[in-house]
Amino acid sequence: MARKQNGFFAVHKQQCQEALTELMRRPLGNFLTLAVLAFALTLPASFYLLAKNVTLVAQAWQNPTQLTLYLEQNIADPVASQFSDQLQSWPEVESVDYISPRQGLQDFREHAGFDQALSLLDENPLPAVVVVRPVVAWQGSDKAIQLAAKIRTEPTVNEVRLDSDWLQRLAAIKELAVTLALLMSGLMLFAVFLIVGNTLRLQVQNQKDEIQVMKLVGATDSFILRPYLYTGVWYGLIGGIVAWVLTAIVTILLDGAVAKLASLYDSSFRMVGLRWDETLILLMTASFLGLLAARLSAGRHLKEIEPI
Repeated sequence: MARKQNGFFAVHKQQCQEALTELMRRPLGNFLTLAVLAFALTLPASFYLLAKNVTLVAQAWQNPTQLTLYLEQNIADPVASQFSDQLQSWPEVESVDYISPRQGLQDFREHAGFDQALSLLDENPLPAVVVVRPVVAWQGSDKAIQLAAKIRTEPTVNEVRLDSDWLQRLAAIKELAVTLALLMSGLMLFAVFLIVGNTLRLQVQNQKDEIQVMKLVGATDSFILRPYLYTGVWYGLIGGIVAWVLTAIVTILLDGAVAKLASLYDSSFRMVGLRWDETLILLMTASFLGLLAARLSAGRHLKEIEPI
């Protein structure tokens, strides 16, 4: 029994090595096929990276909901401070931060770099601002909208803005990126399936005479098909490895631009590449597609070839 098992695995090992050797015998044609496969696999991997990084950004910036209140332009500081104290006593409010027009102008000069431009103004154009942070129970989207509607009824309030509005836009961008990644992944993986299947179909047709001879001497379809299965796996595996290298290069090239963009928003976010488990999934998916394409395409054409 052990000798039979050893012979079985030895045959598979031999056919696997012969399939790889056969690929090396036609470097030019196989290079072009592998290049197409690699680029076809790089596209979904790159779109996955895009969706992954957008999702990480969205998760990192999921801060508690805050409301920014812009008070009437000419409101006096004592009235604004009294209104801030009144808001602090509301049960829906956790904390209140009052920013006077003078403080807002000073912060604007320090952080925005408009010191010379602001010095030309005759008066301070900035209104008094109150930043309200609701309690946990009122930080949901619906509750925050209700609280904003209640605050708008106050006579001293000119405008109320939810700081979560931009998070909703970011969530919409994240959904778009995920949908685009799924769509492109499906199309490109199907393209990989077609490329491997068509390549092996042509290879079966070119070796028609050899297959007829093998069937004459009693070889079964499964024995003849096995090298093509290993060839499909090699196509997928090598194409996946090259696609991983190209994806890593894309990650490195985009990292500088992403870091520069993140610095504009006072963030230290950097481009995140594929982890080892994601790389393993990429290689396994590519190999499985090659195996499946070889089984369906080469297997069907083998059945059509009969010995003379």
